[in-house]
Amino acid sequence: MSRALGGGTPTWSGPNRAAIIRYHIGQREEVMEIHEPNKARHLEGIRFIWRWQEEDGGYRMWVRITHRGEEPIEIHHIDVLEAPVPRLGSPQQAWSIYQNGWQSWTPTFARHLGNGVHTTPETGGYQRQHQPHGEAASEQDISSEWVTVLSTTGAKQRASVLVGFVTADSQLSEVRIRQEGTEIVARCHCDDIRIDPGGSLASETLVVRTGQDPLSLLEGWAEEIGSEMKARVPSEPPTGWCSWYTFYGENTAQDIANNVAAIEARDLPLEVILIDDGYQTTIGDWFSLNPKRFPDGMEPVAQAIRQAGRRVGIWTAPFGAAEDSNLFKDHPDWFLRDESNEPVVGWVHWGKTCYALDCTHPEVLAWLGETFRRLKESWDVSLFKTDFLFAAARPGRRHDPTATRAQALRRGLQTIRKAIGGRSFLLGCGAPLGPCVGLVDGMRISPDVDPNWYPVWRNDLSAVSTQNALRNVVTRAPMHGRLWANDPDCLLVRQRGEDLDLVLNEVRTLVSIVALSGGLTLDSDDLPAVDDGRLKYLRQALPPTNLSARPLDLFENELPRLFVLPVERDWARWWVAAVINWDDTTKETTIPLTELGLPPGRYHVFHYWRRRYLGVADDTLTVERHQPHETAVLLLKPVSDRPDLLTTTFHVCQGVAEVSSYQFEIINARSTLDLRLEKAGSQFGRVFFSVPAGWQVTEAHVDGRVQAPVREAPYIVSLGLTLEDQATLTMAFERTAG
Repeated sequence: MSRALGGGTPTWSGPNRAAIIRYHIGQREEVMEIHEPNKARHLEGIRFIWRWQEEDGGYRMWVRITHRGEEPIEIHHIDVLEAPVPRLGSPQQAWSIYQNGWQSWTPTFARHLGNGVHTTPETGGYQRQHQPHGEAASEQDISSEWVTVLSTTGAKQRASVLVGFVTADSQLSEVRIRQEGTEIVARCHCDDIRIDPGGSLASETLVVRTGQDPLSLLEGWAEEIGSEMKARVPSEPPTGWCSWYTFYGENTAQDIANNVAAIEARDLPLEVILIDDGYQTTIGDWFSLNPKRFPDGMEPVAQAIRQAGRRVGIWTAPFGAAEDSNLFKDHPDWFLRDESNEPVVGWVHWGKTCYALDCTHPEVLAWLGETFRRLKESWDVSLFKTDFLFAAARPGRRHDPTATRAQALRRGLQTIRKAIGGRSFLLGCGAPLGPCVGLVDGMRISPDVDPNWYPVWRNDLSAVSTQNALRNVVTRAPMHGRLWANDPDCLLVRQRGEDLDLVLNEVRTLVSIVALSGGLTLDSDDLPAVDDGRLKYLRQALPPTNLSARPLDLFENELPRLFVLPVERDWARWWVAAVINWDDTTKETTIPLTELGLPPGRYHVFHYWRRRYLGVADDTLTVERHQPHETAVLLLKPVSDRPDLLTTTFHVCQGVAEVSSYQFEIINARSTLDLRLEKAGSQFGRVFFSVPAGWQVTEAHVDGRVQAPVREAPYIVSLGLTLEDQATLTMAFERTAG
């Protein structure tokens, strides 16, 4: 890079930048380096061109290969850009680099070069699931899938640069920072696919963007790749109940029925009943049901779910089959093979080896289509959770030697999408993210949540645990509503006991972050056994708002502590800030309002979980006694000189989901405030109002009945009510003398 970044466009010049293509002709390995874009180079009948467009705020580039030679060639990889790491105006040890993981469960965060905590377990299982490119990066390298953002930390004049692929349907792609060589490499892995004479190949499209705010750059990238790949973004993320995190595959048909009955009896607005892993006899044989758990098959279970007014969801791992499955025994030629002609291991499932299907094989695709059509038609499934999808992108010999791993994965998903139709909800899990854009409606973006806060092995940031799950939920928040609906995994709200070791602060943190993430909201407790005191936390996360909070300190902290949802309505503007204490000790947390993205002014502050009005802040706010693993959910609303709605306790987002209309009228010295609340289910809560000096409440009605407001603090009053689907509130005020 020829000059330091100062918020302008980066400039590469001369031999310091290049596109590099590594390929084979017969037994010969060749390397083509291109230093001058938009001018074709030719070698042995092969045309190479590096397209490069300068755009407002950056560049767009890609490589195209046209083969007019005499014998096939095999493309190993294309480096769409190799260049010196940009100079950001501060030492690299002060940098923060966004490191996006390959698939749903892979750790993702903005990694600090100077004092980061990142570790990589050196195990075969971790490499198989999280390191798709064979050769592992050196300890001095950082590899980020599809996109990275480099940014300075702690600098007054911040500088940031994004390098990211905005297409992802043809090749698995990464952006690698080589610290020792101070190089940045944006690579498309072509997997040694064959190009015959007369054929051609284009790399994925890469963009480079610069600016001061790294989070805005990341959000802009998500918008761009979503647009390029025609992302499916649902208008209303689903809610539901999932069998996994209470039964762990041991659930019976009766357990499903009991939870459906509890949802009905307790008036819980959960629409989908997701039957997770364990109903089948083994992976791959999806219609061979466990006779002890589902003795009458799935049809009566599905019928009972529908009769209760709910929708059926089903879990599958469609791109693999267990070693003891009939699918593997009957069709050994359907599976990927390694160089020794052995079947490729997709993953190990509870001690059982599962082999990876070849999704370029026509018979595999036909089987996938028939399987998912039957699931939809016979069991009336409308939500399909597809797990361990990375198996389709495992390296190996494929039926079609011209297909990359990314293309194989997409062929499988395209077949499933066609079989289930456009109205069914397709949820990806354990999925390489990029190739799924445009095909899935929802995406798990985190490791599994767990009844424990910390994982068994703390150095494995991909291991199941609530902390690991929530890290990814926050750090991948920019993907929600741009690539799909984010799935933050399930809520667990049950009482602490043998099967749950989360303390109340940890449960509230889980509820807070899931609610503020705005995506899918599924519970996974045995609902008949959950007491009302814990079910209230589930109610306070429903329904999903479809609006995601922003991790404002993503590039300052590897575990972001500020997850802030800005809300703007015709009648008001406010912010809901989750202030997270990831530490194991109680502390006092003080935050400048500017760090929350608030414009200058005076703000009411309300602590949601403590149900406490904290007063007015105009510079900083302080969370006293901020307990271990506690999330303080704070509402901040501009101070008004007239009476106003402050907040409600019916939802963590405090007004986004439940306030359907607001009308304030002033007639002479009197005024009225009319509210309408709408929220499915039955729930008790309070509505808080600010009544500034010079005003007093003269009347208050809830659903037409007079109610006396409760004074909560100077100039703050509240009304309590049980909200059953809808309610109306009317407050009358008048000015006081003086």
